[in-house]
Amino acid sequence: MVSLETAKANMARRGKIAEGLISMKRPELVDLFLTYQNEALAARKFLESNLTELDPGAEILEVGGGILALAIQLASEGFKVTTVEPIGEGFTGISLIMEIFSEIARIEDLHFTLIESPIENCTFENEFDFIFSINVMEHLEKPYLVLNQIQRILKPGGKYRFFCPNYDFPYEPHFGKILWIRKKGSFYLEFNKIRTLELGNIDSIGLYNSLNFLTVAKLQDFARESNLLLTFNRDASYLLLQRSVSDPGLRTRHRRFVPIVDFLDKINFIGFIKHLPTRFQPVMDVTLNN
Repeated sequence: MVSLETAKANMARRGKIAEGLISMKRPELVDLFLTYQNEALAARKFLESNLTELDPGAEILEVGGGILALAIQLASEGFKVTTVEPIGEGFTGISLIMEIFSEIARIEDLHFTLIESPIENCTFENEFDFIFSINVMEHLEKPYLVLNQIQRILKPGGKYRFFCPNYDFPYEPHFGKILWIRKKGSFYLEFNKIRTLELGNIDSIGLYNSLNFLTVAKLQDFARESNLLLTFNRDASYLLLQRSVSDPGLRTRHRRFVPIVDFLDKINFIGFIKHLPTRFQPVMDVTLNN
């Protein structure tokens, strides 16, 4: 098993190579790349406890491969990796970055399977030991259909873990907007409020159209109706707030909340959020157990 420190060092090394190539070819994409790279590094840490439970050569499915940095790292650790990345509406700026990471993988003789199709349209001949998605479920057109689909392709004892915003909490993190309107059981961002200067090469309208405003409450109701075993990590928001104290990239993207987080950290109050019911926390970390 590769240590977390070694994994992050290897990802950082590949990231430096990719950044240099992006700077030469499309310098306007560097900031977008750095955002995705930062999230990939955070995701590797997030998944550490799950990865240590897997056998060498275990089959992993990543739903939402992004720039492919994490898929390549997991392949380098000996896992058999399939990653689904359709480059949905609002995310077309990552195509070149994906090509660069694919070339890095080829040079390092690292192999993984890339499926450029929405997960809803995928069929799989094999089952997986572990499936995960980071900040993807809120962009799926049919998230409940996908949950049933994923349960069918998990091996007995397998797990699907996903992390995403919770729209039972009145904040939209992609656009950095506080929400005041509720619609169909979710806090909802109105279309006329999506203007922002911070999205770089992401298409604001496409991103907005991809949002489904998923909530913890809706997931809990669906799980009861469908006999799915979902567990919700009550530490999810606490860990994110801890990260936001020291992560420059995260602080930049959510700068309006930085003073609040810093104040809560100063008075040692961040831990209080662990005591909130998951329904009222800004993010969710959910595991589907098969």
